[in-house]
Amino acid sequence: MAWRKRLAKDIAELTACGHKIIPEEGTEVQLECFRVTVAGPPDSPYAGGQWHVRLTISTEFPFKSPSVGFVERILHPNVDWSAGAVCLDALNKNWSPTFTLRHIIEDLLPMLLANPNPDDPLNHDAAALLRRSRDEFNAEAKRTTLRYASCI
Repeated sequence: MAWRKRLAKDIAELTACGHKIIPEEGTEVQLECFRVTVAGPPDSPYAGGQWHVRLTISTEFPFKSPSVGFVERILHPNVDWSAGAVCLDALNKNWSPTFTLRHIIEDLLPMLLANPNPDDPLNHDAAALLRRSRDEFNAEAKRTTLRYASCI
């Protein structure tokens, strides 16, 4: 049960920093699966957008990273268009138990949004568009941000 104690500490840190813990649709807040809102970084095509990010925590936390996924659609080479799954080395092979949920929400996800990597894509169409034209990618990412992420 040590993972629950660590998770409760991480959640307390998130809420102390002003992040709201949002239950899954139709449920009470449960430690194992909840949502947090992430804003698009300024000076990126995601600026002005807000997304719910689902965090699913396993009993192996903090030694195993949470599963992280965008609830609303986002055009990004490292985010699956349909499922919202995130491909980020820091959440997979480079995960460290010293990382906190706050680190994911305030550092890792904004960095991912500001620096898309077309060489390790989950969304091959977005990666191809980014490789072909950064300007076209940014314009399309802005359009999808307005369509899917401005209603939160």
